[in-house]
Amino acid sequence: MRGNEDDRRGDERGSRPGPDNRQLVRGVSWPTPPGRPTLPVVGLIMLVWFGLITRIGHYDVDVFLRAGAAVRHGLDPYPAPGTGAVYSGFAFVYPYLTAMPFAPLSCLAHADDIFVAGSVLALLGGTHLAGARDWRVYALVIAPSCTIIGLQMGTLNALLFAGLALAWQRRDRPWTCGGVVALLVYSKLFLAPLLLWLLLARRLRAWMVALAGLGALFLAGELLSPVGTATYVGMLDALARAEAPNGLSLTGLLVNIGVAMEAAASIARLCALAVLAVCWAATRRGHDERLLFAGAVAAAILASPIVWSHYLLLLVAPLLVLSAPRPSLADAGVGPGCRVGSGAPIGPDPAVGSGTPVEPPTCVGPVSPGPTAAFAVSSWFLVTPHRSTTMELLAVTAILGPLVLSSLHAGRTSRPSATRRRTVAAAGGRAATPARLRLAVGLGLAVVFGLGDAVVNLAAGHSAAGRVVGAYGTLVGVVTLVAWAGHVTARDRGLRTAAGDPLARKSNPGRTSG
Repeated sequence: MRGNEDDRRGDERGSRPGPDNRQLVRGVSWPTPPGRPTLPVVGLIMLVWFGLITRIGHYDVDVFLRAGAAVRHGLDPYPAPGTGAVYSGFAFVYPYLTAMPFAPLSCLAHADDIFVAGSVLALLGGTHLAGARDWRVYALVIAPSCTIIGLQMGTLNALLFAGLALAWQRRDRPWTCGGVVALLVYSKLFLAPLLLWLLLARRLRAWMVALAGLGALFLAGELLSPVGTATYVGMLDALARAEAPNGLSLTGLLVNIGVAMEAAASIARLCALAVLAVCWAATRRGHDERLLFAGAVAAAILASPIVWSHYLLLLVAPLLVLSAPRPSLADAGVGPGCRVGSGAPIGPDPAVGSGTPVEPPTCVGPVSPGPTAAFAVSSWFLVTPHRSTTMELLAVTAILGPLVLSSLHAGRTSRPSATRRRTVAAAGGRAATPARLRLAVGLGLAVVFGLGDAVVNLAAGHSAAGRVVGAYGTLVGVVTLVAWAGHVTARDRGLRTAAGDPLARKSNPGRTSG
């Protein structure tokens, strides 16, 4: 009876208006998102659409539409192997089956605009799947320059972003998660590290479904494609050699400072594997799966020899996942043996056996807009949309400025309190005190600027100083995301340890169902 009375009181507190504007989510008090006003989001989309998107041709989707039309008429969609057309920027160089959905779309008038409009819906849907309920988060996913460039070009990245959010949201459903991962990797081969996410997280059924689906897709493509596997791999190699130095990839960065292409690609892949290894080792020490998911997406960006600015939208998926606060059991007012969130008990699962611990319970609050706001601002310093004028940049500043300030202020209210930090320290965790954070940030900035100066000087000797700035900024951003993921999961691990969660100090072995 006492628990029911507490629940009723909690519901009353959550529904009562007050100056602190708080609600109760699964027994935990969170700051309430400021409503669902669709007008600001729709207004921002209209400004982006008419001010920036429609001003240039949607070159990427035009490539897919031409390939779809060729497939529909039984023609070869690929350029002539060994010619400059392969890396002209207007050639179809994707796995054969990716042209299939564009075959019927190519019959429609204004097919490119229809695809871009669908991409906007995919952005909103993916943001919702990632757990966002605050309208500012939706606006901040639309606002980054990398998002706008992807919409201008008509790329697949909005769909890939939605796919990443869906794979994470359905990660406990092996068939759905594995199928989505198979489609993602087939559509963009550089997303192959997602397979390692499933494997290292011991979601073995989802991993096997993904492998089987990917094998079926490649087999069907091999049977239907007019280009053999060896020829297609040769086209990809020629494309990477031509485009890597001009993009934002780690491979291109190394090439521009004098490293040979083969060595640069190998170093980039080793760095990606190192990121995954560090994330996996951290999960063995009690960090949760969000770190592995973020590490897999970061590894995909690091290992890819071709990275354009619109690829960076994919980093927003793990960013949103990490931006949802997860309180400790003590915050929820429960202890070991209680059920929280999904209803999983703390400790060994009696249905499986005493040697197989279940996944730690989760109690996820609304996604904070602060981290996405920081990403949006950083993207505009890295690159600006195509054909953007000074007046348009000033308009973006006038719109984005108040939105970012409001979001960063909202992010401050969701930080761990001093009491929670002391609780972590008392449990033997490493409390992220403001002084410690300031010291870490200061040292990090000194290293970033020092290495950046060295990279620019090395590139200047190869007449490529201007090319490495964006690539180095991308590298810093990817590493920052992984480091922040480690910080967030370490903080939550400390809170779970303080609450007496027996799973906080160990990994999650024995998982096979997703």
